[in-house]
Amino acid sequence: MAMGVAHPEMPHQPPANPEVARFYVDLLSLLQAKTKGNLADSESREVEEVLYQLRLRILDLQPAQPQD
Repeated sequence: MAMGVAHPEMPHQPPANPEVARFYVDLLSLLQAKTKGNLADSESREVEEVLYQLRLRILDLQPAQPQD
């Protein structure tokens, strides 16, 4: 929801909040670091792929930087 994606049961789309979205992605990254060595290879790849996709989506949420 922090990325501005509505849940199917929500009547409207929530506003995007890049700071909150980044917090949750960083939290997932921390979970990845804490479980390193305890996951199967397929699980590690899955977590890495999810983090990569989420980080790309966060970049899309960032406001454009003004050109000087």
